[in-house]
Amino acid sequence: MPRSDHPTSPTRVLVVDDDALAAAGITALLGTADDLLVVGRCSDGDQVAHAIRSLTPDVILCDVRMPGMDGVAVVRSVPHGQPGAPRVLMMTAFDEDGQVLEAVAAGAVGFLLKDEDPRRIIDAVRHVAAGDAAFSPRAARQLTHWVQDSHSADARRDALEKLALLTDRELDFARALVTGASDAELAAQFFVAETTVKSALSAIKTKWGIRNRTQLAVIVARSGVA
Repeated sequence: MPRSDHPTSPTRVLVVDDDALAAAGITALLGTADDLLVVGRCSDGDQVAHAIRSLTPDVILCDVRMPGMDGVAVVRSVPHGQPGAPRVLMMTAFDEDGQVLEAVAAGAVGFLLKDEDPRRIIDAVRHVAAGDAAFSPRAARQLTHWVQDSHSADARRDALEKLALLTDRELDFARALVTGASDAELAAQFFVAETTVKSALSAIKTKWGIRNRTQLAVIVARSGVA
């Protein structure tokens, strides 16, 4: 959850993008949501460490490709798991390569395509602020494409071994997650309570030693069974 002690305080967002027009557009979009507050913008990854200390964002919305310190390096620089550390949501163009996979491996909790429906961008920031990971169905399809293009026999074997650790129900949820479905959508699809979905996904992450559902989706996509 956002770090503020007041339950109605808005989620604090830091936008990181070297494209001034794109950054302004994202800032204006997030400004339409009463529960989100853009506290600053960085045009270079090198500015992020100082911005984290001075602006204390809850969520960093970060472009993948930037001159100098890129988005992957930004993710690696964030002290993941420490109290008060911001969560990083990546932004990428549809035709970029799988560099976003490096960001996910480094700790990014999700990613968005830059031309997503504006409502999905707002909802994704909310989900990330609430402790969830976020990637849309379109981003999920692109994720699968990147993973398939970059797969290796060893990576696929490792992914299949991880899937073998799951119960039948956990496997069902894991495979369905690759579509970009939310917990609520998974619950409706399998006719179970949303708490059942959350519990199963948490159990999978524990078994696999991973942090978020985007990393989970990468492993399933790499297995080739989704």
